[in-house]
Amino acid sequence: MSDDRSMQAAAWEASPLAILTLDKAGLVQSANPAAERIFSIGQATLQSTPLTRYAHGLDCGALQLMLDEVRAGRVPTRQEIRFETPHRGEVATGLSLAPSAEHAGWSIAVLRDLTKEKTFRPQLLHTERMATMGSIASVVAHELNNALAGALGCVDVAIQQPRDAESLLQTVRSELLRASLIVMDLKEYARADEGLSDHIDIPKLCARLSRLHGFHDSNVDFSLDVAEGMPRLRGNANQLIQALLNLVSNAEHAAASNRLGEQPRVRLSAAKLADVVHIDVADNGCGVPAKERVAIFDPFYSTKPAGEGTGLGLAVVQAVAAAHSGRVEILDTPGGGATFRLILPVSEFGEQSRIDESVVAERGLAGVRLLIAEDEAAIRSFMQRALGQWGAEATVVEDAGQAIDIVQREDFDIVVLDVRMPGGGGVEAYRRIVDSKPNLASRIVFMTGELSAEMAEIVGQDYACVLQKPFTLESLRRAIQKALD
Repeated sequence: MSDDRSMQAAAWEASPLAILTLDKAGLVQSANPAAERIFSIGQATLQSTPLTRYAHGLDCGALQLMLDEVRAGRVPTRQEIRFETPHRGEVATGLSLAPSAEHAGWSIAVLRDLTKEKTFRPQLLHTERMATMGSIASVVAHELNNALAGALGCVDVAIQQPRDAESLLQTVRSELLRASLIVMDLKEYARADEGLSDHIDIPKLCARLSRLHGFHDSNVDFSLDVAEGMPRLRGNANQLIQALLNLVSNAEHAAASNRLGEQPRVRLSAAKLADVVHIDVADNGCGVPAKERVAIFDPFYSTKPAGEGTGLGLAVVQAVAAAHSGRVEILDTPGGGATFRLILPVSEFGEQSRIDESVVAERGLAGVRLLIAEDEAAIRSFMQRALGQWGAEATVVEDAGQAIDIVQREDFDIVVLDVRMPGGGGVEAYRRIVDSKPNLASRIVFMTGELSAEMAEIVGQDYACVLQKPFTLESLRRAIQKALD
């Protein structure tokens, strides 16, 4: 027996995981050396203080719920809980709680420091996102072919029946816009930027999610319910869509196993409550058993059959929630099933950044001199014609070298540069132009149809905007007006 206790004492001292014992009230009774390192506080200071005292404000409630479950004799789901420490600042941990076998109502807390792990999360998120792109590629190709087939067919008919050309061209435009929206959604979803500076409009985010979800083959009834007056958030739109797609995919898998003979249903709803936003994904499946909730957010844990899942979906959801200073919770759906709730804080930025994007200053372009550098003849042609109709004087060139040369000789109000073109590309032309005429920097508009590493190098510099191809005449005019303003 003495040897066993000696081994336990050695394990307590040597464990790389922080271990705390908590009494019925959640007060720390003992802490191993790893816990002292995580909290940067000695055991004497930790002792007899509530663990919730150190929890981040948004995570304090989640920690208290875990403690309540332990007091009821249950093992709660592992959570990512942040703690405020006096010397290390905010520390993210993976926290597990279990009832003590020796003292009723007491608990054992095991914490894993996630500081180093968080540096690898962007790679994990992007890898998992690319796997999703691969799984929907065939459906995307089908949708694009449908849109292009409709457009091409209408053009052929318009050539044969010129009297119907106007109505047919409207259909062509509609189909091409549908194709461009598909490409734009995929391009945005695939971008590798993992910053948290997006201005997130929740209704638009959910609309994008719904379109991307439409590329998945599913027989589940999927619905959206977004409350009015939702505040904007600051974060990473792609990460949030990735997390929500994972939740929806899991919910559809659960709903499909409904044993009551009901139509499988998944409902995504979003609402603001106090200073947080709740985004719920609810299904009418069989729910999540208590034994699975303990480990459901662990990486590579999966309840799906072998070959049907990576086990990273919910780990990614929790990582995204934590990156946005939020959390994810599991609730029971009334009437059966499960609800996964993504809780995101509303920052001061979110409340003050509401902008009416539909309001664009109407200003004439008469007398405005533009240079357009674009290697595609069709794009040069329609831009020059449109700008001429608006009263502007547009000069067109085919490559970056020509653009650099002509800017040295002539004066322009606006310069529009294609990112990828012969002669060095738009970014190199931008650098050369700004070197010789720095006053033009904020009057330069980029055009691009891809995810560009070159553009990533100049993010935040003083150019006007980026015009994403394909674009409409309205988008072109808006970009020109933004550069003029």
